Amino acid sequence: MLNLIATPELISSAATDLGTIGANLSAAHTAAAAPTLALNPAAADEVSVTVAHLFSRHAQEYQGWAGQAAAFQEQFVQHLSAGAGSYASAEAGNAAALQPLAASAGPIANVIATVGGEIQSFLDNALASFTQLLSSLSGFLLPLIREAIALSAALFFVFVLPTIEIALNILVAL
Repeated sequence: MLNLIATPELISSAATDLGTIGANLSAAHTAAAAPTLALNPAAADEVSVTVAHLFSRHAQEYQGWAGQAAAFQEQFVQHLSAGAGSYASAEAGNAAALQPLAASAGPIANVIATVGGEIQSFLDNALASFTQLLSSLSGFLLPLIREAIALSAALFFVFVLPTIEIALNILVAL
């Protein structure tokens, strides 16, 4: 999917910049026209005259193409400026259409803020209660866990180690 964001101010600025560039190019073409359209032959011979006419014809073609490019550029600037105006008027229309919704959004935002605050308060209280429960259980459970570990170690030394020792003695005897 293609997303396009058009800012009327940027489009208008681009149109102005392109207009300035076009004006500078037109001034350069005009300044170059006189010396290139009527070239004087380097000498009075036939070859020099022919070469001067050839270059003058190329200069005439160039000026024709440059004129067409300038006209195209001017049309482009006009369309770009019109597009910026269209975007600006569309944004103004959208903003005007959203004014009633913006006015009704205030009370809705207040309700959301109130409910959000109550939910946050509930979650904070639940977390505090859970933390308190864990701390009270840890005071009760930690001694029981220590006793269970000590009993497991004692049972290991009393029953498992002698059994392993007996099994090793049998294996050695074989």
